[in-house]
Formats: sequence, structure tokens, C-alpha cells
Amino acid sequence: MRRIASCRVSPDLVACVLHRAPPHLNAGLHAFSTDEHSAQNGERSAANSSIIAVMTRFPTLLQATAALSLLASFPACASTVPGAPTMRVNAAEKSAPGVRRQTVTLTTEDARKLAVTVYAPEAACHACALVIFSHGNFATPERYDRVLRAWAAQGFVVAAPLHTDSEEYPEPDKYPDSRATRLADWRAVDAAFATTLPKNLKLDETTLSGKAIAAGHSYGALIALVAGGATLAEPAWTLGMTRAPEAVIALSPPGEMKGLATREGLGALKRPALVVTGTTDVLPGFIDDWHQHLNAYEAAPRGLGYALVFTDMNHYFNGAYGRPTEDGAREAADALARMTRETAHFMRAALAGTLPGSTIWAQRSDPMAEARAH
Repeated sequence: MRRIASCRVSPDLVACVLHRAPPHLNAGLHAFSTDEHSAQNGERSAANSSIIAVMTRFPTLLQATAALSLLASFPACASTVPGAPTMRVNAAEKSAPGVRRQTVTLTTEDARKLAVTVYAPEAACHACALVIFSHGNFATPERYDRVLRAWAAQGFVVAAPLHTDSEEYPEPDKYPDSRATRLADWRAVDAAFATTLPKNLKLDETTLSGKAIAAGHSYGALIALVAGGATLAEPAWTLGMTRAPEAVIALSPPGEMKGLATREGLGALKRPALVVTGTTDVLPGFIDDWHQHLNAYEAAPRGLGYALVFTDMNHYFNGAYGRPTEDGAREAADALARMTRETAHFMRAALAGTLPGSTIWAQRSDPMAEARAH
């Protein structure tokens, strides 16, 4: 058996994927693999960074969990209330001038230890909004450092949990259903950062406003859309009674998918959502047309759908995040700065209730990015 990312591949079966289904639950998948070595060496070719297969036939539940795996948070503060998350904080780490980065450990409802990377402005920030960020499949919060740091530098506190499907998660085989654990992670972060910061965070006088933004990339973008009201095929796949975010930032979210999400479900959004994608944002054999990432935008109720389509940007923003490379980040620096600036502007406008209408939003279009809204 050859181990690729967090899946085991044999000649007759790809088992487990994100759900890590055992061989006796044959999902009928064509093989897919992720070339970690190529990504680590800066090769941004889609053929080298990921070769993903098509899912053909299998039971609905397994189909959906397998689908989720191929794509590739959240807060009552710690207290003495029974069942409240417990927390542990690692040594503070400065990630860049003007931004502080620390790690907090929470305990989830299913008794897991959850590491949450927190970014915050260097200077005390009063009544800051919280951004809960869910990373892509196999990734880590640190692989989005450039994005999360940029948001923090613009006045947000960002909390990004390490999900069980991450390549760096300890004991990955212990939690085979990452769909369930991702939803539990979101609830834990949402409870721990509801109105105040965990007391052990060394963030001086920084305080929270009680308002949150849901954000994520790829698989994590789907979780963010669910936080914003989107519904999935399985009724149990919800976040329950967590607070509703003021807005959603969905970086390359999946679109309509049999057994997972319908256009109607994606269109159940109750909060404004900004979908970000690029004209080369494809996953060969799985998402062959970048337009699929716009399904949630297109299905959103009038007045809630916004999009930014970046020219010649792929699923990992050409190496700026998700599977970051130094060469990719350098070459995509201008586009990344534009994306983080536009998304931060969108978040601030949503918080203030001043989001622009479709005509005004479309005026942001230029050769680098097309702005859409309806």
C-alpha cells in the first residue's frame, strides 16, 4: 500500500480519502493523488500539484464525504461553566511587523484537543471583529499565513483551527470523519471567542465586538458557506445554534455536487458572501471548469452574492497560499495584496451594513480581477 497525503492507494482501490473509508467500503473512485514533493519544490503545474480523480458510484453518504476530501472553525470564552472549552496557549510568536501570532488549545465537544492559530494586530484593537478561517483539505493555518496576517494587519482578529484532515494533524487515523470534526471545530472556536478573547492570550487590551466573519478555502470555504446559511444534502451536516456571521469569504469553494450540495442548498445563504476564484482554478478530473466555484455566488439570493474572479490565478493562488511556494508568492504578490485588500474591505462593509450594490461593485473590475454581484 502506498501512502499519498492522508489516503492509502492500492491497485484496486483508493480508500479513505478524507473520510479514510476502509477497503470494505469500496467507494468506486478513480484514483487520485497529491504530489506533495512537487508542491514543496515550487512546481505550480496543476498536473504536478494534484492529480485528482472523478467519483463515480457509491452510496450517498460515502460519496459526499469522499467528495469533501478532495477539496484541497468556531466561539463563550473559557469559564467555569460545565462543558466550556479548556485552553492552553503556546508562547507568543510575532509573524510580521504589526501582527502577532499565537496558538491556543481548545477542547472540543467530542473531547479532542484543538490547536487554533490566532492572528491579531500588534497594537491593541478595541471591539475587533473575529474572522474564523477554515483551511483546505490536507493543509494547515500556517499555509495561509500571508492571507491571515494581511487580514490581521487590517484590524481583524483571526482564529484558524487545525482540522483533523490536515497532513500535520497528530493521530489522523483516529478521526476518520473530518466533516463531523470540522463542524465541531467551528463550534468550539465560535464558543471560545464569542464575546471575549481567551484569557491566556497575550493580546494586551485587544477586545472583541461579538461579531464574526466566516472564511475558508476550498473544503474550508464550504464550511464557511454552511455557517452563512447554505445547506448540504445531509440534514445533519449543520453547525447548529452557532452565531450567524456578518458575511462569508469563500476562497475557491466547491459547487453543486451529487450527494453533497445542490444549487438550491448553496442558494440558501442568509448572509452576504464573497466568492473568490481564478480563471485557472481547476482540479483536473474533479473540477474541470473554474466556473463551478461560482455556483454559490450564482445561487445566492439577490443582494447577497458577490464574486471576484482573478485572471490566471489557480486553486492555490499560484502558490501564495494552501500550497505556498516562495516563487509563487513572489509572482502572485500583487494579486494577493489585491485579494486581501478587497476581502477586508468587503468584511468591513458587511459589518457596517454598507455593502455596495451590484453596479458599484462591478466598477471594481480591471484586467487583474473581474468583480461581479447580483
